[in-house]
Amino acid sequence: MITNSSRIPMLSEAEALKRGIALGISEYIAKMNIFRVLLNHPKLAGELNNTIISLVSGDKEINDRLREIIIMRVSWKAYCDYEWSQHWLASLFFGLTEKELLAIRDWQNASCFSAIEKVVLSAVDALLDNKKIPEAIWHPLRDYFKTDKALIELVTCIGNWHMFALILNALEVPLDQGMQSWTPDGNGPA
Repeated sequence: MITNSSRIPMLSEAEALKRGIALGISEYIAKMNIFRVLLNHPKLAGELNNTIISLVSGDKEINDRLREIIIMRVSWKAYCDYEWSQHWLASLFFGLTEKELLAIRDWQNASCFSAIEKVVLSAVDALLDNKKIPEAIWHPLRDYFKTDKALIELVTCIGNWHMFALILNALEVPLDQGMQSWTPDGNGPA
C-alpha cells in the first residue's frame, strides 16, 4: 500500500538538507524520504549514513553489481517497496539489466547469474530465513572472497539493507516523488 505520510513526520526538504549538511550527509541522500524521517534523530541518521558510505565507496571489497544484487534480494524478501524501487535505478546504473533484476525474484530458476552470484543470493536467503549461513554456503563464499574483510563486508551488506528494509517498513516511509511502486511492473512479493 502506498501512502503519502510516514509514521514519523518527514522533515521538510529544507530542514532535512540543513540537518544533513551539518552531519556531512550529501544533499541527494538528505532529501530522500528515508532521511527526511531519520533526520528527526540526527546522530542516528549520521551513523546510518556513515555505514552506507563505507559499504558503497572507497576501500570496499564487494563490487557494485554484487552489492546491488544483495540489496535487491533483501528488498524482495523483506517486502520493502521503497528499497526495491529506490535500488532499481541504482542497480541499472551499476550494470544490471532489467531482466536480471526481475530474475532476482526467483533467482533459483534463473540462468542469468554467475555461480558466485547464486552463492551470494543463497547466502542472503539463508541469513534472512534461518538467521545464519550454513557451511555449505560459507565455504564457496570463503573460496571466492578470500579475506575476512570481504566476508565481513558481505554479511554487513546483507544486514545493513535488511535493517533499512525493516526501518522503512515499520515507519511506513512513502516512496520518493516520481518513484513507481515495485518497479517496473508493480508486482511485489505475494
